[in-house]
Parts: sequence; C-alpha cells; structure tokens
Amino acid sequence: MKAELMLTTIEKVLLLQGVDIFLDTETENLAKIAAIAREVRFEEGVTIFKEGEPGDALYIVVEGAVSMRKGSAEKLLVKDKEPFGWGGLLEERSRPLTAVALTSTMTLKVEREDLFDLLADHFDIVRGILKRLTRMVIQQLER
Repeated sequence: MKAELMLTTIEKVLLLQGVDIFLDTETENLAKIAAIAREVRFEEGVTIFKEGEPGDALYIVVEGAVSMRKGSAEKLLVKDKEPFGWGGLLEERSRPLTAVALTSTMTLKVEREDLFDLLADHFDIVRGILKRLTRMVIQQLER
C-alpha cells in the first residue's frame, strides 16, 4: 500500500456504490458524495472508534482489514471495499462496537455533518437514501 495513495473521484464512486444506503443513489450524486469523502489511513492496531462514542461518520475500507468488536470479542471482520460505522451516519447515536485496524488500513471517510450539508442542497440524494432505507425496512418486515 503506497503512503501517497490518492483515489480519483471515479474510484470513490465505485466504493460508495457498494454501501447499502447509497444503492439507490444515482452515479452523478455519488460523485457529489465522493467529493466530500476523504482518505484516512490507520496503522495496524489503531482504534478507529470505540464502543459508546458518538457515531459521526461512515468508513469504507479501501485496503486492509478492520475488526469490529464488542468488548474483546470480534463480531465482524470488515475487508476491502466494505463499509462500517454507517449506523451513525444519519442518526446521532453511540457506536455499538469498537473498530480496530488489523493491518495498515486505508479508509474512505464520509462525515455526517458534511453529508448533511450536501443533502440540504440536493434533495435527489435524499430521495435515493430514503428509497433505499424504505426497501431495507420492507425486506426486514418480509422475513
């Protein structure tokens, strides 16, 4: 992994396309979200966020691996191109798990406040997110 790795907007859009809440957001709108997403690197063993902290951002693993833990027990392993922490993106709530970088890990981070500023000016993005969230709720109810 190169320290100077800089993702293009297209690469960021491709990563965002894999995030559940953005599946119904049009590509041109994902480019607007990509513009506010920034690359953040974490070295092996670094805690990205802790259980109980306020959720304020969504992360997507570009390269590396992140352990999602409850206490000392690993609940989920997040790898390349997978998102984590998105529950706190739309709602102010505390993190249910601790995220720890298992390897040197590059992430793409979307801050809640930056997203809200973008949503205030782009209802079409709001529509895409609401459409996807509605589908997710319906899928849960149909199980």
